[in-house]
Amino acid sequence: MPSGIKSWVFRLSETGKVTDITLGRWPEMSLKAARQEARRRRKAAGLSPQRGYVLNDAFRLWKNLKRGRIVSYRDEKKRIEQYLMSKIGSRQLDEITAPLIIHTVMPIERSGKRSTLKRILMRTREILDLAVCAGFIPHNPIERVSKVFAPPRVKPMPAVHWKELPDVMRVMTEAPRDMQLLFAWSLLSMLRPGENAKLKWEWVDGDVLTIPATEMKKRRPHRVPLSELMLKLLSVIRKESPHPRSGFVFPSKRSGSKHVYQQNLTKYLFKTPLRGRLVGHGLRSVARVWLADHEKPFEASEACLSHVTGSSVSRAYQRSDFLVSRRSIMDDWSSFVSDCARSAGFLPGILFVEPVGGGVD
Repeated sequence: MPSGIKSWVFRLSETGKVTDITLGRWPEMSLKAARQEARRRRKAAGLSPQRGYVLNDAFRLWKNLKRGRIVSYRDEKKRIEQYLMSKIGSRQLDEITAPLIIHTVMPIERSGKRSTLKRILMRTREILDLAVCAGFIPHNPIERVSKVFAPPRVKPMPAVHWKELPDVMRVMTEAPRDMQLLFAWSLLSMLRPGENAKLKWEWVDGDVLTIPATEMKKRRPHRVPLSELMLKLLSVIRKESPHPRSGFVFPSKRSGSKHVYQQNLTKYLFKTPLRGRLVGHGLRSVARVWLADHEKPFEASEACLSHVTGSSVSRAYQRSDFLVSRRSIMDDWSSFVSDCARSAGFLPGILFVEPVGGGVD
């Protein structure tokens, strides 16, 4: 325009009459956005529409937003690509409908993977919400699609009662040495399997282990007070490491530059008589029930597992991680684990000291 304003115009020709329809100003409206709006106008006029944004374009927005912000990014991205993008990623965004999404994810429902289905629908909804915010489409067509499917059955991770811990340790006496050490550390630390697998020596400072926020589920740094037993165990783990110069506490056997597989312990337990009764993550439940049954303070106990408690208002004021309180809790828990190990004869000389004269008390 003479004023210097630049606008995108959709030129429509009907029965010899040419009409210019302003779509939006540049640079507020990009070329791609203008083409998408022109596509919508052509469809409304009964004309063959040109190509516009596809589902993969919205997925790209999601990846840029979530990369580095959610711990499960790699798994989520792979899951979306496998179940959604490989099938309808090239479809025009304004052709994405609730029936189309339902038809696409129905095989997941039939296979019984309800948790996977729930996550796929949640992420698809997020992707299309971003498409709305970016101006790709006017509204999200699948806002209530999840109501079509039955909710997933919530099944807690298999875990034994803490009173059965000596029996578990007797089974673990038959495990390879590296698996015994990983089991013992996982039990004492109360950390998640992924956090144990990725543990680095540089995070240990004296008698405190500090895991960066980037490696934690809730994106909050987590400090673990280390008992004398935990420090002793770490010393043995370092001494027996297949890669002494590795930065990882539990490096992969093949390469010191990589950590062990997160589900190593669970895979091993699956091959033992504990199959179906205990998984790596279940050790956290064993510890948490022991804390409750021994009347340890609720908030400090939850902090041991890096759980968040209280409302958003209370958390805004209460910012302590109860490190001092947790020291005595971790000492008591370590003492109990040591007693169980003595009873089972598990890792003598590490988790407990054999009495003079040999044998086990």
